[in-house]
Amino acid sequence: MTYYIYRLKRLARNRTAFFWAIVFPVALATLFKMAFGDVTKKDWAFQTIPVAVVSGETKDVQLVSFLEELKYGEQNYFSVVETDSARAEELLRKQEIKAVIKNDGEISLIFSENGLMETIVKEITDCYLQSREMILEAAENGTLPIVAEQFTKEFDTISEREFAGASKDPMISFFQALLAMASLYGAIFGIMNTQELTVGFVAVASRRLSAPLRKFSTVVADVAAAFTIQYAQFLLLIAYYVLILKLDFGDVNGWLFVAGAIHSLLGVAYGYFVGCLVQKSERMQMAIMVGTAMFSCFLAGLMTQSITVKIEASCPVVNRINPATLIVNSYQSLCVMRNMDKFMDCLTRLGIWCAILIFGSIGVLALRQNVEKWRKEA
Repeated sequence: MTYYIYRLKRLARNRTAFFWAIVFPVALATLFKMAFGDVTKKDWAFQTIPVAVVSGETKDVQLVSFLEELKYGEQNYFSVVETDSARAEELLRKQEIKAVIKNDGEISLIFSENGLMETIVKEITDCYLQSREMILEAAENGTLPIVAEQFTKEFDTISEREFAGASKDPMISFFQALLAMASLYGAIFGIMNTQELTVGFVAVASRRLSAPLRKFSTVVADVAAAFTIQYAQFLLLIAYYVLILKLDFGDVNGWLFVAGAIHSLLGVAYGYFVGCLVQKSERMQMAIMVGTAMFSCFLAGLMTQSITVKIEASCPVVNRINPATLIVNSYQSLCVMRNMDKFMDCLTRLGIWCAILIFGSIGVLALRQNVEKWRKEA
């Protein structure tokens, strides 16, 4: 216990680790709130979206009727005004409409700003264009009945679900991805522990290895201390989200804190693996850790919210194995979707990642020891 407390103090006093693991995520969350706060308050509740359609000689005759018939329950998605280009641009400038849809052979969009409503217009328009091309191609190939049947099956699988009490914040995925980044940045504490158990890396390593304490007990105390600090960081961020930033995080229950424990363990295990794999340079260790963590978070939607959808369409296996994506999906499944099956699946995959990193670290150390032994014998 005494050694555990010593390691807690030692890790907590490292200013660099404290900044990247705690201060940086809090600062970034504050910036996210400043950037997305107004959008969240203004756009989360569904509203009919006013748009203008400017039709040319080669217009798509089905487009306007498609937009007018699209409904969200009993409410129309769009309020459509058919007008000329000059009038449409004037309405857009006065912010009386959210988008101008030019329907002249090729369909194009004009926006005055970026927001949730503008994104909805673009996504629905893109879906319409993709469906139209699919139907036209099927008509040319003589497979139209098959495609029509598939469309019918797809619509039959869609059901309405009420997310009472769950988060309705469209920007919450950014904050969830930020939590994933903070969890992976817990690797800094794992790296520090490996550095201070590697002879010749830092001065304190020799003293620690010569202390009258079994190496296994030393490692256990190190891991426990790193995990404690990382889990405290997770609790701090959740409290900051809910109490200070007033985020609509969704259904916060006991399972959230179980998930946070696994995410924290993943970060520490990741740091140990990087520290065991690279023992020559502290800069190299940090570069590998930060680079891979940020790339993982990029794939999870930290920079671009729609990236996970694109990956799901092109290479879904990435979303099944990317640690940051699994962390984000676990939060979404639990706090937003209330899908416990998917939540447990994400935790299981993250648990497998923890096991891989832990046994990988042991394997790297065993291999390095054997190599050193072979060199001495040679």
